[in-house]
Amino acid sequence: MMEMFEEVQVEAYVFPTEDIEKVKKAMLNLVPGLKFEAFDRGDYMLLVGKTTDKRALQRLYELFRGQQILDTARMMLEEGYFGEEIIIKVHKQVAYVGKVNFNEESPLGPITIIIRTKEPKRLMKWLAPRTKNGVPIE
Repeated sequence: MMEMFEEVQVEAYVFPTEDIEKVKKAMLNLVPGLKFEAFDRGDYMLLVGKTTDKRALQRLYELFRGQQILDTARMMLEEGYFGEEIIIKVHKQVAYVGKVNFNEESPLGPITIIIRTKEPKRLMKWLAPRTKNGVPIE
């Protein structure tokens, strides 16, 4: 069931006012098991985490259901779907407290989650199925 993706990559800018460990925690709250690299871009660091762990999306799966945001999640996944990549952006500070918010309008920039998959439709159906009255119908 979890063989639906090759890799999950998570990115965020880390500005001088931010604590890189807190940004890592925010990213790990959404996608556990990331291996991090940081790239100095002058005004900010680009923090990139990657994982091929087959359980990497389990946390998002649970958050979408726990927060009752399946419909919004499905819409965001469909909007961010390009070929063999699904790209979603979420609010960095909200991720730090262990929740998902697709409002990325934040002065510190969003967390970007890139899911590389050869089965995007199947993955979207699993991660955020269509619902009726909030109940999955797929």
